[in-house]
Amino acid sequence: MPRVTAGELFPDLSFETYAGESCTAGQAVKRRKHTIFWVMRFIGCRFCQYDIDLLAGQYARFANKDAQVYVVLQSSRASITGLKGELQVPFDVVCDTEHAFYKALDIRAAAKEDRMPSTPEGLARLKAKQEAVAARNYQRKAGEGEAQQLPALFIVDAEGRVEYAHYAVHSIDIPGVDELLELLDSLGTR
Repeated sequence: MPRVTAGELFPDLSFETYAGESCTAGQAVKRRKHTIFWVMRFIGCRFCQYDIDLLAGQYARFANKDAQVYVVLQSSRASITGLKGELQVPFDVVCDTEHAFYKALDIRAAAKEDRMPSTPEGLARLKAKQEAVAARNYQRKAGEGEAQQLPALFIVDAEGRVEYAHYAVHSIDIPGVDELLELLDSLGTR
């Protein structure tokens, strides 16, 4: 399937959440004004753990904007629980071990050397995130997903139309939590 862009309908993918709920994207988006599908790698990725923790800490700000978030991981429920204990976050985590989101949305992996930013700004952002991740002492776990997977992020309205689509070109090329909240503000004015 070709990559989705703003203005198109988001594919009505079926999925199961970490909490055990079976759902489709079409059912999910009807629950809020904005639904964010933040497609990451897997729970053993320390950067993903960091982003999940930041998102959990700021989630009330999303709810205040009538937005919900689904974090999509290539991890099974058992893998997540095995690494993090019983995961307790205020948003849903999609356990996509079959990589259905990645395939349907054409979210690609990159060669290892292409996953790193090359601009001074990108390298500075990467260094800052590496330091923040190191300070939190996250556990790394290999062997459960595509190690070179690039992230992607989609904001979908309640009718299933894509409001924002971003396919990363390297590992750090994804909006952070504050940037994502600003994006929601800009969509609210349309």
